[in-house]
Amino acid sequence: MVACSDEVEVNEISLSERHTITRSTVLNIKPEITGFDNASFEWRLIETPDGAKDSVIHDEAELEFIVIPTGEYGLRLLVSDKTGKDTLDTRVRVEPEAEPFSPYLSQVHDYLPGIGQFVNKLPKYDEGDTKETMIAKVNELLAGEDASMITLGGFGGYVVFGFDHTVVNIPGKRDFRVKGNAFGAASNPRPDAPFGGSCEPGVIMVAYDRNKNNEPDADEWYEIAGSAHNPETSEPWYPMAEEAGNNIELIREYKITYFRPEEETEGAIAEYIRWEDNRGNSGYKVKNAFHRQPYFPGWIDGDSYTLEGTLLPQNGIDESGQGNYFVLYAFDFGYADNYPNGHEKSGIDIDWAIDKDGNKVHLPGIDFVRVHCGVNQENGWLGECSTEVAGAEDLHLLEADNNE
Repeated sequence: MVACSDEVEVNEISLSERHTITRSTVLNIKPEITGFDNASFEWRLIETPDGAKDSVIHDEAELEFIVIPTGEYGLRLLVSDKTGKDTLDTRVRVEPEAEPFSPYLSQVHDYLPGIGQFVNKLPKYDEGDTKETMIAKVNELLAGEDASMITLGGFGGYVVFGFDHTVVNIPGKRDFRVKGNAFGAASNPRPDAPFGGSCEPGVIMVAYDRNKNNEPDADEWYEIAGSAHNPETSEPWYPMAEEAGNNIELIREYKITYFRPEEETEGAIAEYIRWEDNRGNSGYKVKNAFHRQPYFPGWIDGDSYTLEGTLLPQNGIDESGQGNYFVLYAFDFGYADNYPNGHEKSGIDIDWAIDKDGNKVHLPGIDFVRVHCGVNQENGWLGECSTEVAGAEDLHLLEADNNE
């Protein structure tokens, strides 16, 4: 405690001496601080169960503390201003959870696909299904270790899900993975081509349940900024895509409206489902000969619906030049269904999160994930670029995290 003068309020900080939490759970430590003027703050981790060295972990008054290893932790808060400084220590005991947390996604909260050849099939739509019953079907397919696959359809189609714990944001490591069905091309005719094949990237958003209501609230979402989000860098396949006539612009706040076809007919239809976007463009989603069911979601009552989100550059290129061998190239990092599930680049670092203005944010961890198909493109006989999701996992609980 430091007094500035007889006339100035005493500088003082107070803090509970001990706290107890469960691992993978955020502890909000809010010290009471009086008397300091334009103070600076420094939280240090001074003791850990494994004997790690003293380190600075935060530079604001309030600390959101979350770790995975159980045991005793020592924390020290240093508060200083031009008149002096004060320090105070506290201890945190981290205990194991009563029932083991699942490393896999545990609940699906929302689902609506864009137009696509697997819509109404993955998951299967049955007459009379509603949005609620379709969400339940998606939950049955995605929750847990033995997840199977759903489609998000074309651009904007999305799924929202959560974990039964907070996925910890560990600096320098990739924290979670959204699984898909991406794979590499077996015989790309282009020599020395960058990685590509069937890469149908989905844009990822994350939310930390700050108000602890177990719901992904609108003001809690942040977007994961993958490699395409950086205007100062370029994917190695961008020049090839431009030469092929692709649009390689990344557009945030992109909207697309899909219109129900006047009738459903068998066979391939080039001008099947019309779409319009908020930039004055329009076109059609193609129906191919391999998937004959309706591509417009069967549980939607209206004649149109609108989806929105960040639009990624078009990554599909006809490498045969004859329409029979399309390669969908991977972005370097930061998207779902972009690299094979076992690839280190399929992992996501929570520290890549940005706000609506593009500014980096720091989250102690995340509870919810939203994925939407990020590309609006038709690829010949392959059909639309459509993100598929086959589960999600906490890389730390699986001990499968890797350094950046």
